[in-house]
Amino acid sequence: MKPLPNQHPTFTVFVPTYNRAHLLPRLLESIEAQTFQDFELLIVDDGSTDETQDYLQAYQPKGAYTLRVFRQENQGRHIAFNLAFEQACGFLFTTINSDDTMPPNALERFWYWWNYAQEHYPTEQIVGVEGLCADMDTHEIIGDPFPQSPMVSDRVEMHFVHRRHGDKVRAVRTDIISRYRFPQFPNEKFVPPAYLWHQLGFDRHRLLFVNEVLCYKEYREDGITKNRFRTLSRNPRSIAYCHRSFIERALQDGRVPPEEILSAFVYWVRFTLYTEPLYAMVVQSRRFRLPMRMWLKGLLVGLRRRLRDIKRLRHEASEIGSPLIS
Repeated sequence: MKPLPNQHPTFTVFVPTYNRAHLLPRLLESIEAQTFQDFELLIVDDGSTDETQDYLQAYQPKGAYTLRVFRQENQGRHIAFNLAFEQACGFLFTTINSDDTMPPNALERFWYWWNYAQEHYPTEQIVGVEGLCADMDTHEIIGDPFPQSPMVSDRVEMHFVHRRHGDKVRAVRTDIISRYRFPQFPNEKFVPPAYLWHQLGFDRHRLLFVNEVLCYKEYREDGITKNRFRTLSRNPRSIAYCHRSFIERALQDGRVPPEEILSAFVYWVRFTLYTEPLYAMVVQSRRFRLPMRMWLKGLLVGLRRRLRDIKRLRHEASEIGSPLIS
């Protein structure tokens, strides 16, 4: 499948951003430097309270690409994704965080490998290309490289069978990825990005995996990665829902190892207990129809971790003198 000439850009480059006005110039400079310019830049501002809107209104693209900017009430990065899926016009959809950058040839290499896949794997029905991320300062690869390069697989097989972990970057056919949506829960603003990519894998959408660095990442002190506990504890319904969905699909799929299903069940127990009483959680847990030993272990470990969370939240609340969020 090829893009429609003169109607749609080859790529939609999606940037979700929130209070990153001071970092947007660095990102946009890397986008302006792309050697492949047939793309649209789609930015969704998730209700920033800094100078993001002033900067974007004054910004003039330096290149042949088009720019579209949307602003939404602060709802979380995942809702910005949902909006981007509705608005994207490109043939391939790729995303980059506002605190990351792209190598100058990132889109060119994505496009090269896309065409390579169509030529060399015509029967595989490949829907996208996935590459590696590296540390912005050291240029060291983040996580695990793929077993082969190029290699045809899907996200579930790559993560749970080949056990290749760590941040990755991908460009996927927009007409495929836009079929998916992140869930939304009142007063919660985070859903793990893996939720979406696991759905793509469980549906057996094939990707071409290549060991090329196509994104540079920076893990900032105010980012999600370095504030994991705080992020998860403030979004328990979202976390529980994602792990419930994962368990259900993993049991149907058959490729996910039991220890990974157990780990997801522990997370589900732990975060369900943020909003549900113990007896209700136990009743719900039987719907998974897990082996008895796994079910009992998951319950005990999940309950222990929830109790640990309560202790930690009380400690943090006492330190800052604010009401406990639990």
